[in-house]
Amino acid sequence: MALPPQSRDAAARELGSLALSVVRVDNPMLGLRAAQWRNGLVRVGLDVPFWAVHDVGMLALVDPEAVPLGPRPSLARLQLGAGSAEALADYAETLMEIGQSEVLEKARQWRLGDDLISVLLLRVLGPLWERFRGPQRRGQSPALLPLDPEVYRDLEPQLPELFRASDREDDVGFLEHVARERLRLITAVEQIDLDTLRLLGMFGAEANAANALNVLDLLNVFESPEANDIVNFSLDLLPSVLETKRASGQQSFAVDGYSGVERRGTLDSLVLSELAFDADLFDRRFVENEVFYYAREKQHEEDRRLHYVCVDASASMRGQRAVFARGLALTLIKKLHLQGEDVYFRFFDSRLYEVQHARAGRSDTGGISVPYVLCFKGERGRNYAKVFGLLANDLQRLQRRERRSPILYVLTHAQCHVPVETVDRLRSIARLYGVFMLPSEGRLELDYASRLDTLQVVDEASLFERDARAKRALEIVDDAAKTREPLVDEDARVSRASLPG
Repeated sequence: MALPPQSRDAAARELGSLALSVVRVDNPMLGLRAAQWRNGLVRVGLDVPFWAVHDVGMLALVDPEAVPLGPRPSLARLQLGAGSAEALADYAETLMEIGQSEVLEKARQWRLGDDLISVLLLRVLGPLWERFRGPQRRGQSPALLPLDPEVYRDLEPQLPELFRASDREDDVGFLEHVARERLRLITAVEQIDLDTLRLLGMFGAEANAANALNVLDLLNVFESPEANDIVNFSLDLLPSVLETKRASGQQSFAVDGYSGVERRGTLDSLVLSELAFDADLFDRRFVENEVFYYAREKQHEEDRRLHYVCVDASASMRGQRAVFARGLALTLIKKLHLQGEDVYFRFFDSRLYEVQHARAGRSDTGGISVPYVLCFKGERGRNYAKVFGLLANDLQRLQRRERRSPILYVLTHAQCHVPVETVDRLRSIARLYGVFMLPSEGRLELDYASRLDTLQVVDEASLFERDARAKRALEIVDDAAKTREPLVDEDARVSRASLPG
């Protein structure tokens, strides 16, 4: 077994604990994925035994009725006590029950990423492990498991020896604890919010956790009532944009498949029925461009645009305004990304927060973190003059670097007062798209409103009535994501229907 020398003993101890696992899979790549989940938990300080991580996590991938589920044949050689053997049987029954739950059935259908499965394990197993361990600490520090599929190939014959080579008091004790607390395990699985799981599954890689801090953000999504409200609103919007596709055209050279027929082309794409004409008639049709050729699919070679989405996170945007703004932002980001556009995102209050960037067709930019959008909290009041001045500097640098004019989307409230001079400077750099949420009673009275290229106003009814809120948000998304729109309008386009009075 090829283990790194510096962690050979600790890793072998964890691998040997698989003798207690009851979900048996032969695919070494599944064992590798389980090791990734365990390593993710170790990085956030949770050293749950590997056998528990393997079994519960594996139920998010495989149907418990389609794999052997029960004590391993080699377990008889380990001579566990009668109490431990009984606990193992109870544990296997518990896994069968939670494996048939709606949460794990949906998880298998949605093909969750490893980071998301790690967070589910953190939520389900973390409280059980901490309750079992109490204030004491394990004697040996947890090790990161090797991520080599060869390590997990033909591991079964080695398990008895690896199991006996280390002290198994914690492993056996936790097994008996799980058997006693089976209702806590079942309840923890059932309490996972399916809507949140579905939303994160929709975003795929954008819902992953690249580091330990992002894992905690992802965990917070499942525990935050505010995030749950945004999730529910986003799910009202996202299904309507998930079928977005880039527009296609036609071309005559031989790339991709056929899409139709046209009057121009090469001889190798000539429609064969044209050869049925006699020679003289064919020559005449050919000279007069009346011959048909097969046309092939082609993507429009349009320059990708830069979309810069800024969301107000100040205290004035709490409650339904935050739900509307963040749900709208997530939907807009998803739609633009599906259209092949480059998107930047950041929060602001009295300062500009870290920018996140999703470049179409590339993963090296890190993407825009969905858990970050759902759970971010601003803490610094508001100072719009300063923030938009800094934003103008950033956009100017971005424009010089990319050699493209960005489109700036600002999602904020009706009291976002910015100096007119700053707005004029922003307008010289980018196209300005403002979305303003009104207070319960009031109008939009901003000095710079007429200087925006596009103005959208969201009234109280559109914030608090579910159907009206979803309809208004989709109107804004459809308007903002128009791919044929020129980058600069001569006159501002104002959503008059949304203006009060």
